[in-house]
Amino acid sequence: MLLNLLYPLFILVFTIFLSSFLFKKYLAVAKSFNLYKGYSDRSSHSGKVFTGAGIIITLVLFTSLLVLDGISVFDFIPLTVLIITSFLISMLGFYDDFMTITAFHKYIILCFLIGMAINSGLDNDTTLITDLHGFLGIFEIPYTVGLIFTGFVYIAVINAVNLMDGIDSYLAGFGSLVFVLFGVLFYNSNLLTHAIICLILVGSLSVFLRYNISTRRKLFIGDSGSLFIGFWIAYFLIFFLQTDSINGNSNLFSLKLENYPVIAVAIINVPILDTLRVMIVRILKRKSPFSADRNHIHHIFIDHGFSHIRTAFMLCLINIINLTLIFSLEPIFSSYELTLVYVVINLIWFILIYGLKKSLL
Repeated sequence: MLLNLLYPLFILVFTIFLSSFLFKKYLAVAKSFNLYKGYSDRSSHSGKVFTGAGIIITLVLFTSLLVLDGISVFDFIPLTVLIITSFLISMLGFYDDFMTITAFHKYIILCFLIGMAINSGLDNDTTLITDLHGFLGIFEIPYTVGLIFTGFVYIAVINAVNLMDGIDSYLAGFGSLVFVLFGVLFYNSNLLTHAIICLILVGSLSVFLRYNISTRRKLFIGDSGSLFIGFWIAYFLIFFLQTDSINGNSNLFSLKLENYPVIAVAIINVPILDTLRVMIVRILKRKSPFSADRNHIHHIFIDHGFSHIRTAFMLCLINIINLTLIFSLEPIFSSYELTLVYVVINLIWFILIYGLKKSLL
C-alpha cells in the first residue's frame, strides 16, 4: 500500500523537476534561435511569441518512461507503437510550428501515423472501436466501419485540441483536467501503466502552465504539443470505450456500458462541440469548414472583454458542469435518453453563447 502511494508521488516530483529544467533550457534556446511564430489579426496575441514548447512535454514523457521501464508494476511494451507514434506526431507539429506545410499534407501524414497507431499489434483490441456496447442499440460494428470511425475520432479530437493553443492556460488547464479524470478511472481499474502516463502528462502540463501565463517568460505549446496532447486524449477516449477491464468503474461510478460513448464525448465536450458549431456556421455561410475566423467560443469571450485566464476558466467550468450533469444523470437513463439530455444541454449553451456573440454586434 505504501509503495502504491510512493510511486505516484516520486514520479510526479521527478516529472515536475525534469519539466522545470527542460522548459527553462528551451526558453533560452528559443530566444537564441528566434523560435517564434507571428500571429495574424484573428489571433488573440500580437508580436513575437515563442512556441514549440510542446516538444518538451514529449521529451519528458519519453524520459520518464525510460526511467520507469524497469519497474515491474508497469508494462509499456503494448504501448510501444503508440508511444513512437505520439513522438512522430509531435515532431510533425514541431516542423509545422516554424515551417510552411499545407493542411492537406499535414493531415495526410497524420492519417498515416494514426493508421499506424490503430494497427499497433499487441494493443490492437483497445485502439480500434469495434463495439459500442449497445449505445443506441448498436453493439459490434464491422472492421472497416470501425477503422474509419476510429480514424475520424482521432482526427476530430486532435483538431479540436489543436485549436485551443492560442488562449493562455486553456490547453494546459483543460488537458490537466482530462488527464486527471482518466488517471482516476484507470487507477480504479488497476491500469497502472495508463494511469502513470496521465500523471506524467499532468505534471508536465502544470509546469508549462507557469510559462504559458507568464508575461516575461511566455511560451506556447505549439502544434508540437497540441497534436501530441490531442493524440493521447483521443487514444484514452478510445481505450475507455473499448476496454472491458475499465468496467471496474461501473461499480464505483454506476456506469452503464451503453452510456460510455455519451460520457466519452462529454469528457471533451467544449472543444469538440465548439469545433462542430464553427464548421456548421461556416458551411451555412457557404465558406470552407476549415477557413479561419474568430467565431470560436474563446474568441467570443475574449472579444467580450474576458481575459485569457478568465476565458480558460469559464470554458473549463462549462465542460465540468456538462460532464457532472451527464455523470449524475447517467445511472437513471438509457443511451437514447442520455443522448437526448446531452443534446438539450448543449443547445442551451449554444443559445447562451449566441446571445453573447450577438451582444457584440
